[in-house]
Amino acid sequence: MPTTAIDSIKLNRHAKEPLYAQLYATLRSQIINGQLAPNRRLPAVRVLAKTLSINPGTVVSAYRELEKNGYIISRRGSGSFVQEGMANSLPDQSAIPRLPRLDAENAQGLDQSVIDFASYSLNPDRFSTTAFKQAVNHILDRDGGHAFLIEDEMGYYPLRESIAAELAQRWIQTAPQNIQITSGSQQAIDICARALIRQGDCVMVQNPTYPGAVDAFKACGAKVVGLNFDHGTMIDELEKTLRIIQPKILYLMPNLQNPTTYSLSRREKARILGLAHYYDFWIIEDDYGSGLAYDSNTLHAMKENDPDDRIIYVRSLSQIFASGMRLGYLVSPTRLIESFSGVKRIADISTSGLSQRIFDYYLRNRLWRKHLESLKLAYHHQYQLADRLLSKSFGDQLSWQKSDGAVWFWLKLNLPMSAAEFCTAARRVGVLVENGDRYYIHAAPHDHLRLSLAPVKESDISTGIKRLAEILPQ
Repeated sequence: MPTTAIDSIKLNRHAKEPLYAQLYATLRSQIINGQLAPNRRLPAVRVLAKTLSINPGTVVSAYRELEKNGYIISRRGSGSFVQEGMANSLPDQSAIPRLPRLDAENAQGLDQSVIDFASYSLNPDRFSTTAFKQAVNHILDRDGGHAFLIEDEMGYYPLRESIAAELAQRWIQTAPQNIQITSGSQQAIDICARALIRQGDCVMVQNPTYPGAVDAFKACGAKVVGLNFDHGTMIDELEKTLRIIQPKILYLMPNLQNPTTYSLSRREKARILGLAHYYDFWIIEDDYGSGLAYDSNTLHAMKENDPDDRIIYVRSLSQIFASGMRLGYLVSPTRLIESFSGVKRIADISTSGLSQRIFDYYLRNRLWRKHLESLKLAYHHQYQLADRLLSKSFGDQLSWQKSDGAVWFWLKLNLPMSAAEFCTAARRVGVLVENGDRYYIHAAPHDHLRLSLAPVKESDISTGIKRLAEILPQ
């Protein structure tokens, strides 16, 4: 640490804020504003304690908080070093201002309907209420009041059987005993975090990635390390980082990653599995997007080949079935079944028994396959339409990776305006798009947008993109 940086540290012994918290805040500020450069070695604990005339334990506490929040890394026998990519980085995700939801009823100053390209929710028009009524009526006739009983914390057993059979058709071999039903994939990730993470453990994630997962890991005291997800380079970065940091978990979406839409190759997946075996860490495979891939043979789950039984396979059903029903599941390694079921029991005892029985009915009566095929066809058409319109309206002012099966675009702005400025301008013309900054662990480039087709009617796509083109700088 430069002498000037040491000299600039001022601690107030009369303040209510503890000394370690003051030291943490000062060092964090110096890291973010670049006074402490990436890979800079921090002073040894006793050296800094002597310089500041404080107890060594105070320095240890400050360093621990910096490491826990990803600002520094500790290397055994070498000391503590400033983490790369933290200069001018974003604040915690919870501190990022987010635009409030806007709809046609509460839009202020707008005389037009609002088009929502920001939501994750499935368009209600894509859901067959006729089939749903059929399922509910059948279950109520068959089970009566038993349909509303609290199920085992692992979930409704017939549904777990149905899911195991469905997974087998995708070459994932598992038993009903290994399947844990959850209230959406967010709870599945939270269960993994609570069961596996202890204060100070490291979790590696793709950067950018799904912020809900990062929040769950941090809430359990994990230090989250982002791996820059430039296509084709993430595995090399992972291998390099593993030589320095021992993670407890690697969280990733190998197929149609949210938000980038990238998919890892079979060779890349095999390399990750080899590294997980060698360095002994768990893998959480979040299969967020592959359910709507137009050619299901092109995307293969890592869980298909899991000889060590170290992959925790997580799947959301809410995004492609009925968002409000909050259904998901995880496939647990045998060693973790008891831990996961215990956390689920504490979290909410059990997921809705009626919702589970309904989805079981869909699986057993082939309604699920029919539902998926209908969604694939609709979204494939919408994606192609939006792709053409974006190209025509924006030219090289926007760029994106085309993906077979994604129902969203990860757009890079090639404009003299930031993502935040674009989102604000879009809102003024009655369109909601999502600022890509919230998906970054650190060092967001401020030039990405996530544009979702899931909630939008096909007839609104051209209108929405036309409105967005109107805000381009002249």
